[in-house]
Amino acid sequence: MITDSIASDPIYKDSLPSDFLHGYSSASYQIEGGYQQDGRGLSNWDVYLKDRDNGNDAVDSYNRWKEDVRLLKQYGCNVYRFSISWSRVKPLGGKDDPVNEKGIQYYSDLIDALLEAGIEPFVTIYHWDLPLKLQERYNGFSTLDSSLIVQDFAAYSKLLFERFGDRVRDWITINEPHAVTIMSSTGLVPDWSMKTSPWIMSKNLLLCHANTVDLYRREFQAQQGGQIGITLDCDWFEPIDDSPEAKTCAEQGVAYFLGWFADPVYKGHLNPLLKEQIGDNYPDFSPDEWKLVKGSSDLQVSIFRSSSLNHGLKYDTQAKLRDDATLQDKFEFFCGNIEVTPRGKDGTMIGNEGNLAQVYDVPWGFRKVLQHVYKEYAKPSGIKIYVTENGFTITGETKMTTAERVNDVQRQTYFNGYIKQLINAVREDGMPVAGYMGWSLLDNLEW
Repeated sequence: MITDSIASDPIYKDSLPSDFLHGYSSASYQIEGGYQQDGRGLSNWDVYLKDRDNGNDAVDSYNRWKEDVRLLKQYGCNVYRFSISWSRVKPLGGKDDPVNEKGIQYYSDLIDALLEAGIEPFVTIYHWDLPLKLQERYNGFSTLDSSLIVQDFAAYSKLLFERFGDRVRDWITINEPHAVTIMSSTGLVPDWSMKTSPWIMSKNLLLCHANTVDLYRREFQAQQGGQIGITLDCDWFEPIDDSPEAKTCAEQGVAYFLGWFADPVYKGHLNPLLKEQIGDNYPDFSPDEWKLVKGSSDLQVSIFRSSSLNHGLKYDTQAKLRDDATLQDKFEFFCGNIEVTPRGKDGTMIGNEGNLAQVYDVPWGFRKVLQHVYKEYAKPSGIKIYVTENGFTITGETKMTTAERVNDVQRQTYFNGYIKQLINAVREDGMPVAGYMGWSLLDNLEW
């Protein structure tokens, strides 16, 4: 156990508002299992991960959800963010396709149990698992005809508002469209082109989000009294030195991670840096589409994970758009065409390294992201910030003994440092942070 826990430090007592939401998050594919149970249809991940570490069984939350609720109550949580499996409630996915009532009942029972336990359900409509039939019919979110996926997504969302909106007050349309786009480039989406597909997909994702928000506001919000937004992921990029080039690279990293999607939603225009670099391949919205996209969030919900150093531009944009680019090249492209390193010029590691070199324990980077989000998006819009995911992966955890996993000092240290920075952001920076949800309540997949 760590010795400097903020939980036992009186300095931090009563630092957050009494209505602050605190709990955990999860994603349907990563916890539910039961992938062929009670009428659930196949999703894109069922096929993509068929012969690899997959979610066929996961941690069996589909059958053990009552234990999940007991754990949340035992931990003192007042919120649980979970996602709906699209293919569980609409196995084929399309607007005219049948509803699976057993899937609807599963989520309805979970919501009722959470409310009975004093835990607020915070529901994500789409957390990456697309019904396979929609991928096969028109290439899902990569379709050239955006009306197809927009109509199907809106119909699916409307089903959830109709069935659960009387009890759910907090909605997230899409979890991390930036991450959705990255993963789609790795083979999840067939016929992917690095030159055009990222921009087609990102536009379709934002149109699905904006049309769903518009639907909710027109038909449900007044009666149900809820709020709706989108979760955007962002790592912090710190210049490796004080040179203008390094500072430009850091700004470029944040632009590709966050500005790509946040600028349209909160500022009503495309990110200017991306527009300059991508040019005509970066499609704009029509005037009617902009009316839906701009301001399409009642709350700023974001995931903040880690911090990275960077050094200088390594690749030009056009070179990074090759279809034969390596996985590392693609990752660097989605980070803004910059070379990212976890070490400073003196070789010092930026923080404790997590699994797969994807996450580093850098609490000060978390606060810098909070400050950036507040300054650029939340404050001008007059909305609150919710941290809907924040967590740490430990290398080799699945191979540890139970005793080793329980002695969870690395993760304790991570949460202790990050929550301390969150409290400081509220107390010292005056940020309207309204909730914090750790990742994850349960998760047996190492990604």
